[in-house]
Amino acid sequence: MARDRESYEAVLQAVGVCVDARIPFLLWGDQGAGETAVIESAAGSGWHVETLICSHYEPSDFAGLPVVNGDRVTLAPPGWAVRVSEEPKPSIVFFDEWTTASPAVQAAALRPLTHAQVGVLQLPDRVSFGAAANPADVAASGWELAPPTANRFVHLEWSLPLDVYTESIVTGDWPVLPVPERPADLDGLASAQRSLVAGFLRTRGGQLSSIPKDSAGRGRAFPTPRTWDYAAQLLAIAEHAGAGEEVRRLLVYGAVGAPVGHEFLTWRSALDLPDPEELLADPLGDGLKGLRADRVHVALQGCWPRTPPTRRRIGGPRRWGSVSGRRPIRVWIRRCRWCGRCCGRGAGRRVRSCRLG
Repeated sequence: MARDRESYEAVLQAVGVCVDARIPFLLWGDQGAGETAVIESAAGSGWHVETLICSHYEPSDFAGLPVVNGDRVTLAPPGWAVRVSEEPKPSIVFFDEWTTASPAVQAAALRPLTHAQVGVLQLPDRVSFGAAANPADVAASGWELAPPTANRFVHLEWSLPLDVYTESIVTGDWPVLPVPERPADLDGLASAQRSLVAGFLRTRGGQLSSIPKDSAGRGRAFPTPRTWDYAAQLLAIAEHAGAGEEVRRLLVYGAVGAPVGHEFLTWRSALDLPDPEELLADPLGDGLKGLRADRVHVALQGCWPRTPPTRRRIGGPRRWGSVSGRRPIRVWIRRCRWCGRCCGRGAGRRVRSCRLG
């Protein structure tokens, strides 16, 4: 919950990162706190914003309207989806008053949220989704979120601090949504963050998927394979944009929940890993000496995207296995098995070579 200008701007940056990552976000706040106005301010930065009041719509407005054509039935897309698909600029589709939509409407919107598909229409990848909601106990005819719906969002608490409001209402200069530039090498940056997530989950396997037992918790953020990947992508963009620790905390907590998010960020901040290039160039593997197994796992995973699949990769685990036990080799064998599935029989010899290394 933003209590001053600094924390308010951190929430704005977190929303901008979600928009850039094309990951759905959900703003939780009281009525009249300016969520919709901030999202629609992105129009001034060249974004097309399509705001939909969810309580005014039916399931067919998200799943498509059945149309009979001869002996076939197709799901025709509604007008908002056609406008977004034809818009050449990047777009934000914003679902306002989300908790006033019936469970049937919320269920119909699941496909657009994660697959950008409305009826037979596939929306372009320049489209982002977001929503705003009042807590069910203060919303007009409010509904709790079902776990499958909640798990598709990054949850962010929204409020308008007094100093931001009093300054903006006098000057007329209201905050606008900052959307960072999308990294050109997003896949590589996200891969590095996924390695960290994999290393953490190797030590805390029970946190891969943990659905809360209480109904209130199931309507907010909790860890699943999907939301862990959300966290990795969001951290990649946030770090590329130079976002501060508070923004990263909001994003990780909003994706996987505060308890496990705190645990992950604490583990992540305590890592002191060797440079992947130095590891690949190190003939004796001294950089891995004394490291815990989870850190060895993350260090070796970080080496993977740095070089093409050559003998250099095969030589690495042979050398490192001699100084770090068998675990690094096992890590590499998993990668070689993956390579074997992708590359065919030739890669199989590399797997056998690793086992003997």
